[in-house]
Parts: sequence; structure tokens; C-alpha cells
Amino acid sequence: IAHMMSIPLIVTEEPLAAQAKAYYPGLNVIYWDVSCVAENLVTSFDTVFCSMPRPLFDEAFFFAQKLLKKKVRTIWLPHGNSDKGHKAPSMEALEHDTAAWVYAQKMIDFLKEKNVFHHLDVTVVGNFRYAYYQKHRAFYDALIDQLLPTTKQTILYAPTWKDTENSSSFDEAFPILVKNLPPEYALVIKPHPNLVISEISSGPDILLLNNFPPIYPLLNRTAIYIGDMSSIGYDFLTFNRPMVFLNPNRRDPKNDPSLFLHQCGVTVNPEDYDKIYDFLDDQAHLSSVRKAVYDYTFKTVKQLDL
Repeated sequence: IAHMMSIPLIVTEEPLAAQAKAYYPGLNVIYWDVSCVAENLVTSFDTVFCSMPRPLFDEAFFFAQKLLKKKVRTIWLPHGNSDKGHKAPSMEALEHDTAAWVYAQKMIDFLKEKNVFHHLDVTVVGNFRYAYYQKHRAFYDALIDQLLPTTKQTILYAPTWKDTENSSSFDEAFPILVKNLPPEYALVIKPHPNLVISEISSGPDILLLNNFPPIYPLLNRTAIYIGDMSSIGYDFLTFNRPMVFLNPNRRDPKNDPSLFLHQCGVTVNPEDYDKIYDFLDDQAHLSSVRKAVYDYTFKTVKQLDL
């Protein structure tokens, strides 16, 4: 969004500033130390896009706004289409917000379910991250070619972090994925930034991909997706390819709204993790389901021209 709208991206960590400059050439990146970011931001800007609800923003910027006698306007912008929030009351905090940019109808329905939609000024933007990748595809494909030189088909494992809903499958599933990896595949592990991984078993066909923010060039090279509750699963619908969902808490995909995406692939419970690679068969019968869920999640009548 920052690049497409020609507005600055503000970060408070130097490694993030370096990543932003490396992976989004031409982006105006502002690095402010956390000790001065509140005063600098409130002084310099009237409106801020952020992925946190208003109460968390005010908690961080309360004193600066009070001192400078200025209230910064915030626009909530999600960093992915996650199915989290059905069990934990996180989305309810948006009742304090006034504006939101959303992908499409699915997110609108979720905000309505949480009783926060009616007072929000909502703008529908569609799948702007994929549109951005398409516009700069040559640059990003060259990057991914350097990271994934293998000619083998790629399986992407994208585990989420150990959140309050205990959503991550990593501890149980990862050793099995490595041990049983079929020789015709390469395995790429793309963990959630909050998932701390000390070390992994390495090999020529196993790659831990940390600190690589662009997701669509990686998904374009992915033949099969394995995940749990990561919003990357929704991004992968763009390519309509086979999906496997690990279910660490043995939830019921038919009755649990947190597992809405599982209808687009095969659900595997922990007792069957050793058979994960047996579920990589052709999923052609699910193609129409994946397309319908993609349209519901991302497709708009008119994409916002950014």
C-alpha cells in the first residue's frame, strides 16, 4: 500500500528498514527509533494506516497525542485474511475505529459478525498484494530464482505462531515433514514472524525462508501448500493448487468457522501427520471450491486503482 500510494513506510527496527529497502525498491522508508516514533509520527502525519485496532494505537501514542494536542486518524488495514478471531475476542476492538480497508466480501461479513461494521467507513481494495506482484513480477521472480534454484517441485509449509488459540502445528509436524519428504520434492518452510525456530534439519531439498516479506513470488513457485491457520493459505488460493491443512487441535472443519479455508483442501489431524505426503494426490475436484472461496475473499466488482 505504501509503495502503490507513494506514502512512507515507518518502521522502528533497523533490520525491517533494510528488508523494506531491499525488497521494495523505490519505497520511501522512514526509520525512527521506538523512543521517538510516537512524537515524530504525531508531529508529521494526520492519517496513518496500521494493522492494529484503535485502542492499541492509542495505548502506544496516547502521550504524544496529548502533549501535541492532536489526534491522528487511523485506517485499519489487515496484513492478511486470517480465520483467527472467531474464538479470541480480537476483532471486537475495531468498534473503536472509524475507517477500514478490506479485501472483499468475506472480510466485510466477518466485521458484521463481530458487530463492528456498521460504524466503519469501509473501502474495498481487492487483492492489491497480488496486483503489486504482477506489476513487478520480473524483479520478484528473479529474487525467488536465486533463493530456490532447485528444479524439483516445491512444497511450502507455512505454520502460524503459537498464539492464544494454540494454532501452530510446527512442533509436532515439522520433524515428520522433514523425515518423510519424498525425493521428488523440495520443502520450503516459511514460518510466521512470531514463531521462534532455533534450528532445523538442513539438506539440499530443505530451506528455511526467514526474513523474506514478499509472499506471492514464493507462492507462484509452490506446487503444494501445507499450513494450519496462516493467512498465506488464502493467498495461495490465487493459484488454485492442492492444499493440505494440519489440524493440531482436532477441530471440526464442518462446524468451526475458524477452519473455513479447510474446505479447499485436505484436513489432517495429528495422529495422521506421518501420512501427510499421502494426501498430495490430485485435488482437481476441489478446484471450483477454491475458486469460489478466492472470489469471496478477494474479488471485487471494481478493483481500487492504486
